[in-house]
Amino acid sequence: MTLRPFVVAWKELLQLRRDRMTLAMMVVLPLVQLLLFGYAINTDVRHMPTLVYDQDQSAASRDFAASMVATGYYDVVGHVSGYAEIERSLRRGEARVALVVPPRYEANLRAGKPASLALIVDGSDPQTVASATNTASSMAAARSSALLLERVKQSGGAGLEPVELEPNTWYNPELRTAVYIVPGLVGVILTMTMVMLTAMAVARERERGTLEQLIVSPVRPIELVLGKIAPYVIIGYVQMTVILAAGHVIFHVPFQGSLLLLYALAFLFIAANLAIGLFFSTLARTQQQAMQMSFFFLLPNILLSGFMFPFEGIPRPAQIPALALPLTHFLRIVRSIVLKGGGLDDVYPELLWLTGILCALVVMSSLRFRKKLI
Repeated sequence: MTLRPFVVAWKELLQLRRDRMTLAMMVVLPLVQLLLFGYAINTDVRHMPTLVYDQDQSAASRDFAASMVATGYYDVVGHVSGYAEIERSLRRGEARVALVVPPRYEANLRAGKPASLALIVDGSDPQTVASATNTASSMAAARSSALLLERVKQSGGAGLEPVELEPNTWYNPELRTAVYIVPGLVGVILTMTMVMLTAMAVARERERGTLEQLIVSPVRPIELVLGKIAPYVIIGYVQMTVILAAGHVIFHVPFQGSLLLLYALAFLFIAANLAIGLFFSTLARTQQQAMQMSFFFLLPNILLSGFMFPFEGIPRPAQIPALALPLTHFLRIVRSIVLKGGGLDDVYPELLWLTGILCALVVMSSLRFRKKLI
């Protein structure tokens, strides 16, 4: 056996050492994956925003609500006076759970009669439903056991369960996974394809030697960025239409809101992802590097945006960078419109986020592009 294979291997190592971008990604990518999978992912949903509709206004009802907060699974974000307020808050994503205490709750407990509680849960996220329902049901069962034991000591009779919890799931009562996943796939697929399509744009120009034509042209950086983005917007809308139509026909995903509003807001999301891809292309020197950056960007989008795991289950430090991802806000928009029938007033905070992210990305891509060969 000759030394030729070792010579070739040494040559590859030297080339790899010169390719600092690829070398950096070989080190950074495993580290980021470790942090995301080991730290940021948490299927145990805690700190769920919760509303309280207390029609009894008694010490017993306040005690049960306080006990829910003490578990760490619920964060009371407000008290409401009707179901309309509950619906509005759940539609806007301001709350995920609502505790409804009927009148005479405390009086029924004192009289030895069953006292019912209702728990309304946003069914657009099945994992939230499971955590919210199981924890509250366990609390109600524990409270009933304590009251039954006290009654046995006092009168010797057990009687009926003192506290009854009635879960009520809105927007996805059957808890079908497809209803939750398919609207989210609109954002994930658009992110993957839009970033990937444009990530190789400038890198392709550089590899083919056509970048010189752009350099000598009167095109300004901002005009180049907009010109690179525009053709792919139509492709994004075609993909979006196919996903929504197939999801409705094949998986019977309901569409409750305005299709026109969803398409109008989707423009910001599509343009933001195209701007991200174009920004990557200004960093990469080859199409291969641009492709690697695209896959590197896709992983945190899937894990941190709320597509696979509830956003509330992500640790607070990891939620900060997640807010900078366009997919995080578009998922809230598409699920609010498609599943809950939300309007513009329900999603305008996410609209503001997407607008700000898009403007920042377009500016960064324009500043990054230099009308000279690097």
